[in-house]
Amino acid sequence: MGVGRGGVFLLIVVTGIFLALVLKLASRTAPTVRFETKPKGIGLSTLLKFEVRDAKHHVKTVRVEVLQDGKTYNVPLQEANLTAPQPAWWKFSSRKESHWAFTAQVGRRQIRELQQGRATLHVIAVNDSWGRFFRGGRRHISFDLPVRFAPPSIAVLTTQHYINQGGCDMVVFRVSPGTLESGVQVGGYFFPSWPVKESAPETRLAIFAYPYNVDPGTPARITARDDADNQSVSSFTYRVFPKKFHSDTINLTDEFMNRVVPPIMSQVSELDDQGGLLKNFLLINGHLREVEAQKLVAFSKKTASHFLWTQPFIELPSKVEASFADYRTYRYNGQIVDHQTHLGFDLAGLQHMPIQAANDGVVVYAGFLGIYGNAVILDHGCGLQTLYGHMSSIDAKPGETVKRGQVIGRSGETGLAGGDHLHFTVLIDGIPVNPTEWWDPHWIHDRIQAKLAQYQQG
Repeated sequence: MGVGRGGVFLLIVVTGIFLALVLKLASRTAPTVRFETKPKGIGLSTLLKFEVRDAKHHVKTVRVEVLQDGKTYNVPLQEANLTAPQPAWWKFSSRKESHWAFTAQVGRRQIRELQQGRATLHVIAVNDSWGRFFRGGRRHISFDLPVRFAPPSIAVLTTQHYINQGGCDMVVFRVSPGTLESGVQVGGYFFPSWPVKESAPETRLAIFAYPYNVDPGTPARITARDDADNQSVSSFTYRVFPKKFHSDTINLTDEFMNRVVPPIMSQVSELDDQGGLLKNFLLINGHLREVEAQKLVAFSKKTASHFLWTQPFIELPSKVEASFADYRTYRYNGQIVDHQTHLGFDLAGLQHMPIQAANDGVVVYAGFLGIYGNAVILDHGCGLQTLYGHMSSIDAKPGETVKRGQVIGRSGETGLAGGDHLHFTVLIDGIPVNPTEWWDPHWIHDRIQAKLAQYQQG
């Protein structure tokens, strides 16, 4: 007796439903887990931050466990539901993504039985799907981590540190294995350290500054943080010499503002027209100056982990028109309208004079940079960079390696320039410092070269 067409069709439908059900039951579609920073170790109380997402299903359970010597310890979680409210079923809307944020503290303070050595951290997230035969889709992430309770050790190796306000110096120190980050903290400024040589990464150098606007009495300390988030602080011997900086008054004219403001406004699309020439100038001189200061800090992250230079920095033979940290008062029609600090040297010579690279380095930026006009930034390694502004033309490209004395452009009056000149700035981790120190061969020898020579041998 044969099977009719209706029976064949029914069989195909049933088979299709059966296969779809089997596939759904066997599905291993699981939530995703993303850490803000992947854990590198477990300390006294290490902070974990992570998010769990599932585009199709609800996140049912999330747990964190630590496994050591055959024992499992549960870690309490603080959770925040970031899922948008689910619309009523009768609106026939698609399911919204399930999204949770979790934080947890894990370490000796939370788990008293935890011992130094190693442990495995498990993060497990399960959704409410039919996957794994009604057990839900499961995401399991594990980390084999060192467990450290002692903070990093810091041994200061250099003994003499003399810093002029607005200037800098270098300290050499040694940290213990497992240290991830170390450097010098001066008030709100942090200056990271770098290996003195690749074969001995625990011996570090840090060029640090006392910025012009930091009280000389502000303490400087070496800080270190290890892979388990343990932190330590060390004092070291230094002396800061206060410095009084020059003050100047600039009388703004409509002629000057008409020349400099429109080009900058046209180049920087983020600036909104304030409805007046003076208002636009003040926007550029204040707000844009602050924005570019943050950009300089961002550029400092593109630095080599070793010095790219061996000789003192070149001082361009020219007339100094403005010095580092000159405090400027701006007047318009006899009224004070603004105050700003000039963080560099203005060097003038022949019109469109050739601009030489102050030292060996790599171009990290070449283009228009707001108040600096056409500008080039060179990286010299270990957070040390130089900026060349107001140029009429640029003869360098990002990523290009340049040699000391190589022509990288010509002077000009782009940006907020009152005439043809070069604006030259030395930067430590994006923070402007006094260039005169870096032009001085004796300062270079005493503060940098002599200290390095002692610890680069062997």
